[in-house]
Amino acid sequence: MSMNIFGTGRIAFSGLKATRGWMNVVANNIANAQTLDSGRVDGSGNYVPYARQVPVFQKVLSEKFRDNQANGDVMGGVAIKGIAELKGDVKKVYDPTHPAARQAGSEDAGYVYYPDISIAQEMADLKIAAAAYEANVTVLTTTANMTQNALRIGRRM
Repeated sequence: MSMNIFGTGRIAFSGLKATRGWMNVVANNIANAQTLDSGRVDGSGNYVPYARQVPVFQKVLSEKFRDNQANGDVMGGVAIKGIAELKGDVKKVYDPTHPAARQAGSEDAGYVYYPDISIAQEMADLKIAAAAYEANVTVLTTTANMTQNALRIGRRM
């Protein structure tokens, strides 16, 4: 399969956007690691803690594929399809004096539900996202250098 140099740049740019979005999600998780009130309450009137979020990626097919002008999957990049919340991952701490403690008469009365967010996991995800971002920057830089060299060669002829 031959690919033009601009297609390579578009794919790498889509990777930059997707990994930047991933890093934003990780930063949001770290910032909300202790957030007890997500702005929602359950049926018993208890606070619903922040839920860890993860991006859901999808491949983006090129316009040639969409127009049925190419056979097989022709990659056009990657995008974040949506953000999934990992609900149900909570740490329970018994503290009946806390304002966010489960109300008397409800299941787990006196317990405070904290988000079960591991800063170590978030930092590992951030490191992976940063490496992917860096790889896409390298592709864009290499593509730009190749284009400049091709133009220089063209001027000599």
